[in-house]
Amino acid sequence: MRKNSLLVLMGFMALFCGSFAHAAIPDGYYDSVYGKKGQALMSALSSIVNKATDVGYDGLYDVYKTSDVKPNGKVWDMYSSTSNFSFGQKCGSYSGEGDCYNREHSVPQSWFGSGKPKSDAWLVYPTDGYVNNRRGNLPFGEVGSAKYTSDGGFSKMGSSSVSGYSGTVFEPNDIYKGDFARAYFYAVTRFSPSCGGWGHDVFTSSYPYLTKWTLQMMLNWNAKDPVSDKERNRNDSVYASRQKNRNPFIDYPELVDYVFGDKQNIPFYPGGGDLPWIEAPASGSEINVGTVSVNVENSSVTYDLRIKGKNLESTLTLTLLGAEASYFTLGKNTLTAEEANNGIEVPVTYQSKSVGTHTAKLQISGGGLAAAQEVILKGSAVDDFIALEGTDITNNSFVANWTPKNDATDFILDVWYEDYGSSAPEKVLLNESFLNSQKPAVWQYYSNGYQNPEAGGLRLGSGSKYGLVATPVVDLSQHDATLIVTSKPYGSDDATLYILLDGKEISQVTYSGGSVEKTIPVNEGTSASRISFRAEKGKRVYLENVVLKTGGGYNIVHVDGYPCSVGKVTSSLVSGLTGSNKYYYNVTPVVDGVKGTPSNNISVLISSGAETVFDDDILVYTEADILKIVNAGAGASLQVYTLDGRLLLSRTLYNEVEEVSMNSGIYIVRVTSPVLSRTMKVLINK
Repeated sequence: MRKNSLLVLMGFMALFCGSFAHAAIPDGYYDSVYGKKGQALMSALSSIVNKATDVGYDGLYDVYKTSDVKPNGKVWDMYSSTSNFSFGQKCGSYSGEGDCYNREHSVPQSWFGSGKPKSDAWLVYPTDGYVNNRRGNLPFGEVGSAKYTSDGGFSKMGSSSVSGYSGTVFEPNDIYKGDFARAYFYAVTRFSPSCGGWGHDVFTSSYPYLTKWTLQMMLNWNAKDPVSDKERNRNDSVYASRQKNRNPFIDYPELVDYVFGDKQNIPFYPGGGDLPWIEAPASGSEINVGTVSVNVENSSVTYDLRIKGKNLESTLTLTLLGAEASYFTLGKNTLTAEEANNGIEVPVTYQSKSVGTHTAKLQISGGGLAAAQEVILKGSAVDDFIALEGTDITNNSFVANWTPKNDATDFILDVWYEDYGSSAPEKVLLNESFLNSQKPAVWQYYSNGYQNPEAGGLRLGSGSKYGLVATPVVDLSQHDATLIVTSKPYGSDDATLYILLDGKEISQVTYSGGSVEKTIPVNEGTSASRISFRAEKGKRVYLENVVLKTGGGYNIVHVDGYPCSVGKVTSSLVSGLTGSNKYYYNVTPVVDGVKGTPSNNISVLISSGAETVFDDDILVYTEADILKIVNAGAGASLQVYTLDGRLLLSRTLYNEVEEVSMNSGIYIVRVTSPVLSRTMKVLINK
């Protein structure tokens, strides 16, 4: 993992001049499951993953900005291969694939009703709104005869070809089947035994809570599409978000066999009992070292790979294998048993002169291991200018990074955050259920249409009449409303629900099965608006629930002093930040005074931790033109920055007292030891 130094501010200026640093499994997170098996193992895992915060249904959008973002900054959609959504393209109305994205319940909400599964990021993913609508509430499966395919045949809907189920199913693409399988393994682990009531020929009331055909299919999907770097990054991002839990079947893919497969009667130990084993990195995992630019000579990136073992008895040997091993360099090739058992970070440097993705196999052997463990190292080389993930993330600072650009004479760094508190508070204008077989008296009905309350909801339309109903008059003059509509077709009707604002169509809902929940932004309106819902004759619809609310958005707030020029550098210290907040940054290259195109946006989650530093720990002070560092300890690092965040000096410290000759000026000095850090502003005056 990248180093996250805990930094203490000592009264220096609050300059604000981020990608999230992916982390290892937190120490002790899974200790309570070791030695357990079968259903007891599932129960122990359930206790762990249930220690989660409900981010709220709307809060999922914020989680997605780090958990489901492509390298190009777009929404990572697992239903469509052609969508290219920005995070602002939330679904309102759409007419086809690629129009907008929605929050897709991998376990359809109509199966479980309400509660925590509705807003669990491990069950709800951003997907193309149109394709999501075609899935409806169908179970996942494998399609024999397709009734619908997304662009390029990426996703399918049609009759099941899986033995044991003959209904209509939705089939995701092969490259994401493992992702959804591990989502379902997580679902029954967290929500057992209540998930037994979800039914739909998918869930059962007894361990392991999946029907035979579903379980076998999910085990096949899990095996054929193993855990990817995308999933590992998402695991870290969801854990770092307000939800604060992980998917154990991503951290330890072998858990699938112990909970659902042929090892249910075997106690689970990562690597095996009291035998020597490697806890991190997980065997078979893929480590993304980072990205470099081939436009600059000797461009490289270094990733600090944490290696931690248990019960190791002797020296570990680290070996790089493969045709592209020369692209990678290890900072250490051997580790003592003590180093590895305590945990140690080994620098891995990636460098390339050719554009593309390069991989090497890191083999970890010795130490008494029964067999060598192997992980994949991956690096990418580009000829484009891009922003890279933030590093050295602390409770009030981080370092912003980007690739070099040969012809750039300057870079402009921008840093901002999303202020939800400055927007209007959320206000619910309507929350109407039609499942009680009654017509709300304050709604507007049309005598020449057909609107009948029934057990399935308010039925709009008949075989000979259209159906039309309108909300009471509502104030939509602030243009910040959100409409959430739940509806379903009547019987087997090929139905469409038309949604209108003051007589103008703003959205449609189409169906491929059961209930569909659609979220629609309402950005127009007056102080006396009505929203109408219409179905055509012979294409009948059940209106189940309507929610209309205003407010609850956010404003973009640029950090003081930003955007600002940082010079011809590839990193810049951003400091003075507020803990427990998420920041964003991008970088714009400047060539001879002309601004180029801004880079992709990077997010950084600032940690909330704090640490006390005593006066007799690290001491930093100046004498004339000498900077002095006392008590940092061997192996501590020193960085010196200008006031605008440019790195001037970086070195490793070896002595109890270190002295550095400096030119006159004001500098920000950071000293980081293995246990704490100190950052302060100093004046050098010759």
